[in-house]
Amino acid sequence: MAGKPRSAGTTTKRDLARAIAKGNSCTAALTLMMVDALFTELREQLIQGNRVEVRGFGVLSVKATKPKPAARNPRTGEIVYVPARRKAMFKPGRALKEALHEPLRADGENQ
Repeated sequence: MAGKPRSAGTTTKRDLARAIAKGNSCTAALTLMMVDALFTELREQLIQGNRVEVRGFGVLSVKATKPKPAARNPRTGEIVYVPARRKAMFKPGRALKEALHEPLRADGENQ
């Protein structure tokens, strides 16, 4: 497989599709198409400025930033204008937040 090597903690869309296929009676190809469709729709909803809530996981939303008329380029020290923009935000849901706050087991994994 050519390309950049992945770090040990990286999961790709293909990895997600394989994990879903393994737990269901679907093929990896079908689940990859479903995962692609899901992320395409999430992207479209965020581009439109919609809030996406997935119970038990979290909320994806778009936040407008203010323009910064006097930001400084740290490399050159030059003062530059940074226009207003939109950025994607993620707020984890209660179940995810609680799971992330559980202490790690001795083997480095949680349930």
